[in-house]
Amino acid sequence: MNGVVIVGAGLAGSRCAEALRAGGAELPITLIGSEPVGPYERPALSKEFLAGTRAQEDLFLRPPGSWGERDIDLRLGSPVERIDLRRRTVLLRGEELGWSHLVLATGSRARQLPGTAFPNVHHLRTLADAIALRAAIQADSRLVVVGAGFVGAEVASTATALGARVTIVEAETAPLARVAGAEVGRLLADRWRGEGVTLHLGARISHVDQDAVELADGTSIPYDTLLVAVGSEPASDLLGGPAGIPTDAVGRTQNDGVYACGDVAGFDGSRAEHWTSASGQAVAVASAILGRPERYASTPYFWSDQFGLRLQMVGTTAGWSNVELDGDPTSFRARYVDEEGKPLAVLLGNRSAEVAAARRELATAA
Repeated sequence: MNGVVIVGAGLAGSRCAEALRAGGAELPITLIGSEPVGPYERPALSKEFLAGTRAQEDLFLRPPGSWGERDIDLRLGSPVERIDLRRRTVLLRGEELGWSHLVLATGSRARQLPGTAFPNVHHLRTLADAIALRAAIQADSRLVVVGAGFVGAEVASTATALGARVTIVEAETAPLARVAGAEVGRLLADRWRGEGVTLHLGARISHVDQDAVELADGTSIPYDTLLVAVGSEPASDLLGGPAGIPTDAVGRTQNDGVYACGDVAGFDGSRAEHWTSASGQAVAVASAILGRPERYASTPYFWSDQFGLRLQMVGTTAGWSNVELDGDPTSFRARYVDEEGKPLAVLLGNRSAEVAAARRELATAA
């Protein structure tokens, strides 16, 4: 009997499989991962694991035997080659698997920077990426990070603590400007510089050699290791387009019996690449498959640890027109409002005690 096939064994895929079993699903469940290791925690890759303070075995979401105990057929190192929507099959390693329900949780992949195919140029998306990057970052070595987003900032923070000499190159005029605004970006830049990081902001790269990054203004930045951290894109080759796989509020796609969740999904019209969203969407998809659809509408939330700051964002800054900033580089609160003064999001730096209040404020304003 055909059952549920879940393509992608990251957080979203594995949570969906578990939620199905916990909800009483009796159908066969097959969880397919392209990597050779079981589901693991990705946020630690740029922090504790990269720093060497957390072992590889401590990253796994569940002990290896737990998947079999839940009667979940976990297949690793098996990228899906093709989906046949008409015949309801997936093809992997020459084998066809039938499905009555298909869940796509293929996540996202790191964007590439053209002309950087050198052995000492790295990306950070997978455990294998993190292992290679950890081996490359040494005390007093020169690390150049292209991109001042969350991954770039977290790696820069970790590498600085390990004794590396870190330079960040960013096209925007402030770190995290698109997400947090220029005001917060300037505050973060001050914090990063105070930790010894060299910043090139508003910079354009003209060329990358194997040992140096050349900027459009003629600046040459030598490096031992280069990390390209210029964002990600949905891994939607099997289905969907450049913006991911569109779904409704419970994860259903326009194709009968096909669902999507996690980074690859344009879930109810928006795509969120965060831990809490992936987990919540996965549970919503499982509920829909079980015939008990429940709309996922939780307030967005994510966190980042960098340069001694615990950053916590509640809500989304999309559509904000003004930011109300209180604090300094050691502790701050940024409140994002629309043109009418309605609060849309709150970003907290080292103010974890205020997260609950921020949630209440946004819930009241919704």
